[in-house]
Amino acid sequence: MLDSRAPADPPVVLSLDVGSSSLKAAVRDPDLRMHAEISGLRDGPEAEPAHVTISGTGSFVEHARLSDGWTGAVAEIADAMARRGLYPDVIAHRVVHGTPLLAEPRRADELLVARLRGEAHLDPLHLPRQLAVLEEARARWPGAEMVLVPDGGFFAVLPQEAVTLPLPAEARATGLRRWGFHGLAVQSVIDLLPGLGGAVVVHLGSGCSVTAVQDGRPRSTTMALSPAGGIPSLTRSGDLDPEVVLRLVEQADGSVPAVRELLNRRSGVAGLAGGRTDVRELLAADDAAADLALRVFVRSVAMATAAAVTTLDTWDSLVFSGGIGQHSGEVRELVCARLLTLRHGVPGGSVPSERLVGAGVRVLAVPIDEEAVIDRLARGVLPAVPRPRGFALPKR
Repeated sequence: MLDSRAPADPPVVLSLDVGSSSLKAAVRDPDLRMHAEISGLRDGPEAEPAHVTISGTGSFVEHARLSDGWTGAVAEIADAMARRGLYPDVIAHRVVHGTPLLAEPRRADELLVARLRGEAHLDPLHLPRQLAVLEEARARWPGAEMVLVPDGGFFAVLPQEAVTLPLPAEARATGLRRWGFHGLAVQSVIDLLPGLGGAVVVHLGSGCSVTAVQDGRPRSTTMALSPAGGIPSLTRSGDLDPEVVLRLVEQADGSVPAVRELLNRRSGVAGLAGGRTDVRELLAADDAAADLALRVFVRSVAMATAAAVTTLDTWDSLVFSGGIGQHSGEVRELVCARLLTLRHGVPGGSVPSERLVGAGVRVLAVPIDEEAVIDRLARGVLPAVPRPRGFALPKR
């Protein structure tokens, strides 16, 4: 089947967003043609089937189950695109890894990919999976350009005092610093709401972070060397006393991988609530573990927000994003209630967020579109991509 579009037409960009247990994809040319999300991805014979949702042009929505986990995730995206006659000229990959190799979006040339493979041991929970998806995309769409988009690129302009860790120079020289993550999510908020002024963006999803932004530029963020740092997330511990980590290593007979697994997969809200991570379930529960998990979580978020305010010239906006931040009004109000002493809200029976609004702080809950930001940044790297003269279905 030949491609009927003119060579000068804008390129078709496939944005791939690899999460810890999900794969999101969007196809634009530059209008959105298809969006897909595969959630609940796991490896192993005992893994539950993943959920697939595909939507796009014509208001179509498809739901399916995927039983072969990560091994079939890219194939599922490829098949959905092929059914709609979509072939990517560019494939843009979100990369969650702090490294000077990828401070900004770059073409995925062989040298860069090889050097990233050499750093995979530094981030075994994220980078190997992202590189595996890159290689599978290369095999399925050999004619497409590959672009790597760092999730922390937004934080490349953080002030020096915001990225420097209090360590000796020889330790810092090895690359130990604050990189920051959720940068694409924060950029999505700024793209949607460019007039935020001095804002704190509270991103609450499976991973959680708090970022201060002044007039569109970052001032501080809670995640540091890895996404495990900062405030507690649903399964990640967040910041800990270093001695806690050292004792955990001792208890694990020196096994760093075992402790890394504990801190990233079994801590945070899950560690406090007996493995539960659904905030709606915890809010409805009537047990001490659920109550404690929520109190620790909300307290940590509010404390990080208050700290972020100190880095701003003005505090004009408080923005909640992510699945929990956008959809859980109860969590938002619990956080806002702890922030009232920062801006003495108007008295009365109104809810905490309304009292903050009355004190001059806009309080917003907004959706994010990381794939749209990935698409835009990738087009900036490859402003003119030759259109393939023929159309080929991806390899199965």
